[in-house]
Amino acid sequence: MAGKYKVLSQSRGNLTKAQQEAHLQAEILATDGLSKLQMTPPAHLEPIAKQEYRRIVAGIGTLPLRNLDRTELESYCTWYATYRHIIKAMQEAETEDQYLSYVSDLNKATTAIKGLASDLGLNVNSRMSMNMPKQDDKKKSITDVFG
Repeated sequence: MAGKYKVLSQSRGNLTKAQQEAHLQAEILATDGLSKLQMTPPAHLEPIAKQEYRRIVAGIGTLPLRNLDRTELESYCTWYATYRHIIKAMQEAETEDQYLSYVSDLNKATTAIKGLASDLGLNVNSRMSMNMPKQDDKKKSITDVFG
């Protein structure tokens, strides 16, 4: 299975001009060739998920999220609402056994949120990796270093 797609400026390896052009066209289509993300939350989301959807849409700035990404964004918002419900249930638990019964569900929700947030560029590491300039990986010879 291939790794995640990297933008052309972050690609490592020797790409042919045709491959570079294909990467560039894919980047343009990912940001400019697709319809914009729906600004209002879908009606089928529950209130907490709708609130999270509005928060994300208001703060995406220049992230290349488009309408094709809406399903993934909806999944993120739904998992976030689930996370909030689990936290509330844990706070209302009357016994330690009831409290501990939610730990597995909380772990699943947290894992799903982290994965989706990373894919959508909603956490610091994923935004930084999107915007990091390409570093030169060429090894310098000893004469380059010391003259």
